[in-house]
Amino acid sequence: MQGRCLCGAVSFRVLEAKTPIGMCHCSKCRRVSGVASNAEFMAARDGLEWISGEDAIATYVMKDGWHSAFCSTCGSPVPKLHPDGGAWWIPAGLLDEPSGLEVAGHIYVDSRASWDEIAGTAPRWRAGFEDPPMDTDTTKR
Repeated sequence: MQGRCLCGAVSFRVLEAKTPIGMCHCSKCRRVSGVASNAEFMAARDGLEWISGEDAIATYVMKDGWHSAFCSTCGSPVPKLHPDGGAWWIPAGLLDEPSGLEVAGHIYVDSRASWDEIAGTAPRWRAGFEDPPMDTDTTKR
């Protein structure tokens, strides 16, 4: 799988996805993406190769340590290392071609925007994956 930022300055190859796609609905992911949720998957640290533009990546770090990585030219989010350094978080929207990856679940559903309508039957968690999943029957929401 190959991906790139909006302007194409940053491009990369994913050798193998470590996880399916997860959709995060927390306020930080909404703000960094500008949409209802942030669709990302993970690859092992050695599972991503930079093709170009690694030097064009800028990082914003919040006081609590949460960070975002983005192309310094177009502002598009780009892959970033997980805080433990062992894997990459990769924005699914950057992929050039269909990947075969599917949405495995939605996290921080209790933090979602009032206008965010979650579609599909993928499991949902009120907060992170450490909690038990919610009932996905939308008639019980």
